[in-house]
Amino acid sequence: MPYEKLEITTPAPVLSWANHPLGAEETKMAKNVASLPFVFKHVALMPDVHLGKGALVGSVLATKEAIIPAAVGVDIGCFTGDTLIPLVDGQSYTIQNLAEQDQEFIVYACTPRGKIVAAKATARLTRRNAPLVKVILDNGREITCTPDHQFMLRDGTYKEAELLQPGTSLMPFYSQIDKDGYTLIAQPYSSRWQKAHWIIARSGLLGEIPKIEGQRTIIYHRNFNESDNRPENLEFMGNRDHSAYHRSLIECNQHWHSPEFEHKRVTSLAEKAKTLEGYQYYAERGTKNILRYMEQQPEHFRNAIAGNGHRGKQYLVEYNKSDKGRVKSQEIANRYYTCEICGAEVKTPIGLHNHRRKEHQCNHKVVAVLPLNYTEDVYCLTVPEYHNFALTAGVFVHNCGMCAIKTSFTGEQLEGKLKKIRLDIEAAIPTGFNENKDVEKSVTNWQRWADFKDLHRGVQDLKGKAMKQMGSLGGGNHFIEVCLDTENQVWLMLHSGSRNIGNNLAQCHINTAKELAKMAGNHLPDSDLAHFVAGTPEFQAYWRDLQWAQDYARVNRDVMMARFKRIIEKHLAGGKSIKPLLQVNCHHNYAEKEVHFGEDVYVTRKGAVRAQTEDYGIIPGSMGTKSFIVKGKGNVHSFCSCSHGAGRLLSRNKAKNLYTLDDLIEQTKGVECRKDSGVLDEIPGAYKPIDQVMENQADLVEVVATLKQVMCVKG
Repeated sequence: MPYEKLEITTPAPVLSWANHPLGAEETKMAKNVASLPFVFKHVALMPDVHLGKGALVGSVLATKEAIIPAAVGVDIGCFTGDTLIPLVDGQSYTIQNLAEQDQEFIVYACTPRGKIVAAKATARLTRRNAPLVKVILDNGREITCTPDHQFMLRDGTYKEAELLQPGTSLMPFYSQIDKDGYTLIAQPYSSRWQKAHWIIARSGLLGEIPKIEGQRTIIYHRNFNESDNRPENLEFMGNRDHSAYHRSLIECNQHWHSPEFEHKRVTSLAEKAKTLEGYQYYAERGTKNILRYMEQQPEHFRNAIAGNGHRGKQYLVEYNKSDKGRVKSQEIANRYYTCEICGAEVKTPIGLHNHRRKEHQCNHKVVAVLPLNYTEDVYCLTVPEYHNFALTAGVFVHNCGMCAIKTSFTGEQLEGKLKKIRLDIEAAIPTGFNENKDVEKSVTNWQRWADFKDLHRGVQDLKGKAMKQMGSLGGGNHFIEVCLDTENQVWLMLHSGSRNIGNNLAQCHINTAKELAKMAGNHLPDSDLAHFVAGTPEFQAYWRDLQWAQDYARVNRDVMMARFKRIIEKHLAGGKSIKPLLQVNCHHNYAEKEVHFGEDVYVTRKGAVRAQTEDYGIIPGSMGTKSFIVKGKGNVHSFCSCSHGAGRLLSRNKAKNLYTLDDLIEQTKGVECRKDSGVLDEIPGAYKPIDQVMENQADLVEVVATLKQVMCVKG
C-alpha cells in the first residue's frame, strides 16, 4: 500500500505518505486535527509534512459543514450541466457531455490583454447539489453557475458571479460564419475579426508555421468543412499548391469541367456581382489582386498606369457632376450597415464604428444577477495554460495560481547573463519587507479594490500598503527562479502569496474564531483549531475575505511574472515578447468545496496541491536542488492531493545554528543566488531530499518535467 495508516487512536484515521515516523509534536498535531468531530473520512499527510500552526504543513483534511481559518483558501466555482461550450470544431457542447466523454478537447481562451487563443482542456463534475445564481447578459443570454465562479472582466481581471453588478463590462466572445463558411472570431484587443483556423495555428497547435518559397502560406481544411478547425483537420499549404489541388479535383469530375457547368458558374457569378454583398466581395478581391500585381510586377504596373491621372481626371470630374454621379454619392453616404453584435442598422462605416464604441465598448455587460432557490450538480473545465475558457453565451470565465512558464529559450542563451538577470529582478521586484515605491497602472486598475471596503474592519487601514505590496515577493520560502529542464529548455518559476494583507485578514478571522470558541465554552486541543460553522455570518464573512485574498495572491504573482518575463526577454530576445510554451499555476494553502466519496465537503490543503486527474502542479525542491512539473493522478485516499514541495527538515533557527556560509556556498554551487547569512535558513540541507519526497508520492502524481535551478532570488 503506498500510504501508511498511523497507529494512533483518533475518531478519524490518519493516512501518511511521509514514509518516516512523525515526531512527538507532529503526532500530537495530527491527533488534534483527526479528533475534530467534523473531520470527514480521514486526514491525509503528504510526503513533505512538518510542523505548522494548528495543523501540520502538508496535511489535507475534508470537513463537513465547518472550516478552520488557519488555512488560507479559495473556492472554485462551476456551471450547470446544460452550459454550452464552443469548441474549435465549430460546434457547441454541454459541459456535462464534455465531462462524460473523459477526453481532451480544444476551447477558446483569452489572455489578460484580450487576445483570444486556442487551448487544450478537460471537463469534470466538480460538486453535487451546489447553490446557484443566474447571470443575465445584455445579449439576452443567461448563465447558471455557482455564486463564486469568476467571470473575466473587460480589463482582464476576474470577479465572482455574485459580486457582478448591472453594467459590469465582461470580456466578450463574438463569433460568426462568413460567406465562405469560415469561422470568424472578434479579437477584443483589436476589435478585428480573425479567421479561427489562423487562431489555431498562431496558438501553436499546428506546429511551426512554414514559409513556402514563392507562395503565400494558407491553411487547408481536409474535410472541406471550413468551420471545423480541429488541428487534425488543418494542413499548411502554399496558395498555388492549394489551387492546383482543387483543379485536380475538378479534372476528376467531368461535370464540374463541362460547358454547361461553366455557363451556370459564370451566370451565378454575374448575378452575385449585382448584389451589395457580391459587389463588396469582388471589390475586396480585386483590390487584393491589384495590390499583389503592383508589388510583384512594379515595372509593368508603372508602364500600365503612365498618364492615367491625366486621362482619367476629366472623366471623373464629369461623372461626379452628372446626375448619375450625384445619385451614387448620395447612395454611398446613406448606406446602412448591420452591427453584428446587436443587429442595429447604422448609417456609414464611420457610424457603425462609433456605434460599437458607444453601445458595446467591445464587451458584454451584466444586466442582472439573480439568486436561485434550487441546487444542481455542477461542472468545470481545466485549461492548464490560460486558466479561462469561452462560453457560447459570449463571455470568458476562470477555471479552477506557485506559477511557472516554459519558454522557447535554451540554456546556451543564459551563458554569462545570469548575474545581470538576477540583479535586474532584484531591482524590479521588491523582496522581504520591501514594497514598490510607485503603484503601476495594472495594479491600480484591479477592479477588486472596489471590494476592499467590505473586508474585515481590522484591515481597513491597510489598503495603501496592500496596493504598494502587489507585485512584491516577500520573504521566507518565497522565490523567483530560472530553471532548465532535462531538454535544456528555460523555465521561469516563482512562489509568493497574498503578502501582508492576506496574513492580516487570516489573523483577524482566526482571532474571531478563537473568541467564538471561548464564548461557547469549546475545549479544543489547540486554540488554533478554532473554526467557523457553515451558514453563520462569521463563516460567510471569512469565505468572502478568503476569496478576495486568494485573488490578490493570484494577481500579485501575475504582476511579478510579467516583470520577470520582460527581464528575461530583454536579455535573451532583445526585448521582443515571446509566447510561453506552457503555463502552470497552482495554489497550495487553501480550502475549497469538492465532492469526495460521493459527499460534498470542504477540503483544506495546508501546504499541499490539488492533484485531480490531469491537474498540472508544481513541486519545488530548494535553492540548490531539483523541482518538478507534475500531473495529478486523482488518488481518492489523498483527497486528490500531493505535496507542495520538499518540506522542511530543520526549523529556520536550527538551520542557522547547524550550517555555515561555507556550507551554503557549497550546497548552492552552480546556482546564481545570494550567498549570505540572510538566506542561510533556506540552505538546501534544511529541506527533505526532494527525490525521496517524489518517490513517496508516485501514486499521487506523474512527472511531466524535471527542472534544475540555475538562478534564484530569495526575499
